[in-house]
Amino acid sequence: MRARLYLGLHVSSRVAVGRTSGLGVGSRSTIATEGEDDDMTIPRWPVLEREDIDAVVRVLSSNLLSQNAGADVSRFEKALAEYHGIEHCVAVSTGTAAVHLALHVLGAGPGDEVIVPAHTFVGSASPILYMGATPVFADVDTERYCVNAETVAPLIGPNTKAIIVVHLNGCAADLDPLLAITRPLGIPIIEDAAQALGARIGGRPVGTIGDIACFSLYEEKIITSGGEGGFLLTSDDALAHRLRLLREHGEGPIPSDERIYWSHELGYSYRLTGIQAAMGNAQLSRLEAYVKKRRENAAYLTANLASIDGLYLPTEPAGTRHTFWKYAVGVPTGAMRHTAESLAEVLRSNGIPSRLRYPFPVPEQPPFQRYAHTEFPSARRLSAELLTLPVHPALNRENLDRIIQVVKDSVG
Repeated sequence: MRARLYLGLHVSSRVAVGRTSGLGVGSRSTIATEGEDDDMTIPRWPVLEREDIDAVVRVLSSNLLSQNAGADVSRFEKALAEYHGIEHCVAVSTGTAAVHLALHVLGAGPGDEVIVPAHTFVGSASPILYMGATPVFADVDTERYCVNAETVAPLIGPNTKAIIVVHLNGCAADLDPLLAITRPLGIPIIEDAAQALGARIGGRPVGTIGDIACFSLYEEKIITSGGEGGFLLTSDDALAHRLRLLREHGEGPIPSDERIYWSHELGYSYRLTGIQAAMGNAQLSRLEAYVKKRRENAAYLTANLASIDGLYLPTEPAGTRHTFWKYAVGVPTGAMRHTAESLAEVLRSNGIPSRLRYPFPVPEQPPFQRYAHTEFPSARRLSAELLTLPVHPALNRENLDRIIQVVKDSVG
């Protein structure tokens, strides 16, 4: 049973009111919802603070709920653009919608090829098919689990329309060497930063380095806009203008009268609501505190699991800031008394949420099998060997020690 919040009346018994632990964001009350992991002994993410709920109540009370009725969406867009130091932010309904719009404004279509990682969430690849283009799957490296210049370069051809680079698990991909190849060829880079809000490369926020960037604000991301949501970043005025048209049915004012709108081109209904934007804006004020806590939790896990021979742990490449949206641990096949899958089962049986990290490469899944023309040995190996451990800011030291002990007892 999912939590229900009765606004203006009371919080139901399925919602726990508590305090975040060690976030450095004060002692404000928080609301942690129980959900599909009710049998887990480890706190779940997200944790909503009172200011998130107050922001939602304010919008509901105003009766200005949509993007067009109130100012909350534009206010959120401005805050996100300022955080990233970039000219334009366009809020949309999901991270997948963001990738779809990015491909649309770049002109991807039938006959075009778009390079995308074989090891990622399907939402990075599905929009390629929406546009009638062909996905070309690139393998990933074994440090960042991202595509790079070495894995992408052999796949670039005369029909390459764009390259989707996914910053996976909160780790920034190695973009500069790839840009050195693509910029002279005029091939745009789409940064899929759905998992890496707050990550940096050489001090630069991810999402500001390629040609256009896509982010997700889904429920369990580092911050959320109320369960779903996303946004795009670009410094290109023309791209931003088209993105705003396309997210709203392609509608804009007619040339002779700015008060009257028509559809200039076929578009979509990808708007964010004022309710979502208000929550997202409240959460954005805590983004840096959340990233700091995730990094601290990840460092503690690493320090205590590094002694287990054979286990491979996430690393932070030099010159980057990892946000550890996921803490992905590798269990080499045949080298330990547990596989990644069986270890994840042991963790779950001990009340610790864990699952395989992308148990099937994207091109091995039914909608994409006809496009599996390249080799992706690293993606295939990672699909069998990676599992996730909780690392989010709601965890306290006792929770982390419990996770560490169960792993050590199982494979140490």
